[in-house]
Amino acid sequence: MEVKGNQPDPPLLARQLLVFTGKGGVGKTVVSTAFALMAARRGVRVLLAEVRSPRRAPALLGLTPHKNGPQTLAQGLTWMNFTPDTALETYAMKLLRFKSVYRAVFEQRAVRRFLRAVPALSEILVLGHLVYLLTDDDAYDLAVLDAPSSGSGAIMLQAPQKAMDGAPSGALYEGAAWIQELLSDARRCAVNQVVLAEELPVSEAIFLHHRIRDELRLPLGVLFVNRVLADPFAGLQVPDRDIDAICRAMREQPDGRGPGGACAILRARLRRQGVYLD
Repeated sequence: MEVKGNQPDPPLLARQLLVFTGKGGVGKTVVSTAFALMAARRGVRVLLAEVRSPRRAPALLGLTPHKNGPQTLAQGLTWMNFTPDTALETYAMKLLRFKSVYRAVFEQRAVRRFLRAVPALSEILVLGHLVYLLTDDDAYDLAVLDAPSSGSGAIMLQAPQKAMDGAPSGALYEGAAWIQELLSDARRCAVNQVVLAEELPVSEAIFLHHRIRDELRLPLGVLFVNRVLADPFAGLQVPDRDIDAICRAMREQPDGRGPGGACAILRARLRRQGVYLD
């Protein structure tokens, strides 16, 4: 994992919560899992959190997911798939203390339907469960949150503030404010984006960057550019125009076959990639 540009201050590994988001299909889960594994190998106790996902992270490391976790993926790395139902049970048990009371109150269908109908409550439950594990449990130094893609991820991150605006007092306000305190603290949290060096992902990343900074007012972290093509010509002491001429000559062979076409396509992709990386 190569890092270019200015290093964030404080460093990412010094914070408690790192959120990873980005356009669907850019490899967000791959990057967040790789980052979590890298942190664990440096001695950080990491919780890798997916949200209502098909449980992809364990499979990336060659493991079969054990329900929604918690599951140890490597030394110092624990994985969980967070769902509103699990989060609700965690909170209710924390408040009510007895499982019989939890079942009597929250396992009624009417109560379940009501809770699902409350705007942003599922997002608040999931974030609250994660923050609870970070702040009330000494098991983890860092949580890496593989958040939903761009728009859905922004809605999740905006949920605590929306709840505070809609309920200026009471238990919902207090819970949302507790989550928002961590999300908005640049010493403890950072929202990172994963992007490809392609037109649509870059355009969406620029839009989301401004939304996170100006609308959500959350601390920005690092932009991770995934699937960057290595330039096999970078070490050659040959001008670009000569490399292009060689590619054209190879493509103009009588049989029309050979590596020339692939060479030309690669050169074109490297140029487009360079534009978006700049």
